[in-house]
Amino acid sequence: MKKFNRREFLKKAKTMSAGIAVSGLSNDTIENFFVNRLPQKKKVSIRSYRDLGNTGFKVSDISCGACRINNAAIVRYAVDRGVNYFDTASFYGQSEKFISEALKEKRKDVFIATKSNIWKFKSPFELKKNIMKSIENSLKNLRTDYLDCYQIWIANVEKMRIGEVHEAFENAKKEGKVRYFGITNHSADVGDVIKQSLNDDLLNSLTIGYHYLSKKGVSDYVKKAAKKGKSIVAMKTLLGAYLAKIPNWENEQPSFGENFESLSNRRKILLYNEYKNSDKKKFNIDFLLSAQKWVLSNPDINTIIQTFRTFEDVDDYLQASGEKFGYRDKEVLDDYVALVWDKYCRIGCDSCHSSCPGGVPINDILRFQMYFENYGDKRMAVDGYSGLPPDKLGDKCYDCIDALCQKACPYGLAIKERIIKTHEVLSKMEIT
Repeated sequence: MKKFNRREFLKKAKTMSAGIAVSGLSNDTIENFFVNRLPQKKKVSIRSYRDLGNTGFKVSDISCGACRINNAAIVRYAVDRGVNYFDTASFYGQSEKFISEALKEKRKDVFIATKSNIWKFKSPFELKKNIMKSIENSLKNLRTDYLDCYQIWIANVEKMRIGEVHEAFENAKKEGKVRYFGITNHSADVGDVIKQSLNDDLLNSLTIGYHYLSKKGVSDYVKKAAKKGKSIVAMKTLLGAYLAKIPNWENEQPSFGENFESLSNRRKILLYNEYKNSDKKKFNIDFLLSAQKWVLSNPDINTIIQTFRTFEDVDDYLQASGEKFGYRDKEVLDDYVALVWDKYCRIGCDSCHSSCPGGVPINDILRFQMYFENYGDKRMAVDGYSGLPPDKLGDKCYDCIDALCQKACPYGLAIKERIIKTHEVLSKMEIT
């Protein structure tokens, strides 16, 4: 198969940009259309189940990442389509409670993984206390006697080695409150985190960023983890999800030529229906399917978690279940990469980190920008950015003349400009 180098990608990007204009329709607009409205098209279901590591559980190959669930009906709709794995968190708004409401009659048929932000502590004893308290809170929110999996959120090697973390996990397991434990990671050190887990029998589940541009080294570690019986759950599979939000990269104004949000609902639906039948929408669906099919072509991946915000999301994502990855899918992914070549900050790449004299956490800030602009998740973006050290925020970049980070980036991202823009937006925004 032909490999694209950067020059070829950029050349294709020009032709693709001309042929596939991307609109400025927001996530909230799409959500308003479809929450509480069942889609009229033919419904699809899960067609393939895989072993979830050595748990003995057969998991749907497409699963639910519940960070933006705001309606129990969507959870029930997914379960009715065959989805049986749900990844949630105590800080995902009312997600745990909606899952509880939807799955109370299905508890033994599904696998629920959750996590909490336990990292604000003054002593190891307080950390252990935080873990036990967060487990109890999730049990209460989910109205269940046990958690299938409790995960270390934003794991790194240092966190995975803390003795009090293991002590809390062992106590929870002994008390029958948690069956399995795991980690989540979609940062540059994902390979190191997987490697560390290989010698830790208590950490059974790995939820990792994994996609078409993942480095081969990550796949090699995934294979080793699978041989050890670890559960491998893929997330962040859509390479920045630029098309999932359908953003307008170049302009602030929607490409409809009107102020979309000020229109009547009838006019909005008319314009959106026109979009749905356009080449833009068809390319979006092709990309969603191809990206998932590539991930699932690795037999060591047990399942993919995708964000189900609407009924249509469930139907769109589930079309990839049980499907084979082919040459046409590769063409679609190559075309997408051409579009986002100098926009997408790659998971697992840390080329720019050591170049910043101020120690600004570049990949974290660009990830929060992605949450805000591409995912439409303002709360997660603001909470994440406000949690960074005050002396490591984007305002440090104002007086930076050399922009060494941009020179170090092999993909030509306008890092300084994006970091400053993100700071100006997220530092001033208040979420109620």
